[in-house]
Amino acid sequence: MDRRTLAGGLGGLALVVGAVVALRAGEAPDTLKREIADGVEVVALQEPTKPANAKARALDADALQVAWNGSASAYEVRWNGNQQLVPGPEVELAGLNPDAPVEVEVRAVSATGKRSEPLKIAATPKDLYDDRWDDQLVGQTDRFDGPEALDPRKWRVEAEPECLGLRPFGSSKRVDVDCPMAAFQSNTPIRFGLPAADAAVGRAIISVAGAVESSHVRLTMLPDPWQYLKENDVQPRGAVSLDITTQGTRIIADPDLPRTGKQVALGDSQITGLVAGVRHRWEMRVLTDAVVALRDGVVVAYEPVAISSPLVHPRIRIDGGGFLDTFGVGGVPERVVPTEVIPLVQDIEVPHDAIAAKVVTPEPGNQVKITDVAVARKVAAAQESQLVVIRKPESRPQALPRLADRPGGIKTGGPRLHVMHEDGTKPPQKLPRSGRILVTAEVNDIGHRGIELELDGRRIVALPTNEQGDAVPGRHEFWLDARNLASSSDARLKLSVLPDDHGEPVTTETVFQLG
Repeated sequence: MDRRTLAGGLGGLALVVGAVVALRAGEAPDTLKREIADGVEVVALQEPTKPANAKARALDADALQVAWNGSASAYEVRWNGNQQLVPGPEVELAGLNPDAPVEVEVRAVSATGKRSEPLKIAATPKDLYDDRWDDQLVGQTDRFDGPEALDPRKWRVEAEPECLGLRPFGSSKRVDVDCPMAAFQSNTPIRFGLPAADAAVGRAIISVAGAVESSHVRLTMLPDPWQYLKENDVQPRGAVSLDITTQGTRIIADPDLPRTGKQVALGDSQITGLVAGVRHRWEMRVLTDAVVALRDGVVVAYEPVAISSPLVHPRIRIDGGGFLDTFGVGGVPERVVPTEVIPLVQDIEVPHDAIAAKVVTPEPGNQVKITDVAVARKVAAAQESQLVVIRKPESRPQALPRLADRPGGIKTGGPRLHVMHEDGTKPPQKLPRSGRILVTAEVNDIGHRGIELELDGRRIVALPTNEQGDAVPGRHEFWLDARNLASSSDARLKLSVLPDDHGEPVTTETVFQLG
């Protein structure tokens, strides 16, 4: 079976300047001809270089992660008759036979579709899998792998229902988040206990993957009663967060928490952040005198603070999309407290199966007001307030939306155009009519056969992008002679990405002024 998917957005590119190419035509794959008009100088791509230093590891017994060194536009990965394009130097292959060796080939791919020589590695998933990471966890690990994975007794979700779904992951599925922001509040608190062998009094572990270059995941330990309030961008009093982006990982703590001066040695890890389409496991380890962040068992960040609350409530926030895999906590075992939080936008009657109820209201100065209310009575509407209903253990709070299946792969952004004069002038400033103008065309899609660039309605570039196989996200740069531009004050550029199926091109335009 030949499976072709894209696991992320635009990767890094290395470019060098090429020579001026006169208008010419040559046969290219799928009949698209390469045409470069006079006065257009192509910034030539480096030839794709064979990847190096492959390493393999496994988060599950039936999945394999392979990472390597390289700086290509994208990479083509082949294994067991399958093929996948990825934007960065890492891939995760799921649904494998734990006991069978897997031979993997990785080729660098340029923005025009050229392939490098393959880097080869062989590994057996079961030999690399180590399940000791969950030895310090208490209770059952949450695995977000089904339509009812978000149990409403254990989780409260703040997100638009249509932005949550299930995507294939090997023979299983995982929760896919496809919205600007989604928050997952756990109803299972973390109670700190005596220090374990690694000096931790408590911990939270999350396995998650990014979706695109801008993905952002935050795991926060909230003291009572902040877990009842809606998610916002203000760091609550006494809270500590594990903050993860594609750029790296850090610990963010309330500045009023006691500083300890604790020093923690960081591990040797080239990449410390999220990777599009590839899971990694982060641990937020709480010591008596510091909070430490680990990525796949390697220390990548810490903050020398002491958490003052003996009990905290973990919340996961995902911005820009992501792939939610597993979650677990460690410390003193605590039972789940089924809780429902209802915005008081109208009068509400407290349910009869409630053990307790309270009204929580945010106040100025990052403060919270709590008012207990009697069970089985009506509570009046109150702007910005929340009605918190704590139910009996056997109760089932309001059901969460059933998660629908989604196809594999991820969404990619549209093409983009950028213009800059060689002296550094950029729109909206007027560009000089002398010298050269650099045009950058970014293509973020997969499955195209080429691009076309038009200037004031005249085609000046036609470039195949599938020279040796499926096209990948990439960046193309061209110098224009400013003296050849129209005499009018405005110039219009149009970029068209031509799909493989000869369907409607995907286009974008930009207009810039000339001085």
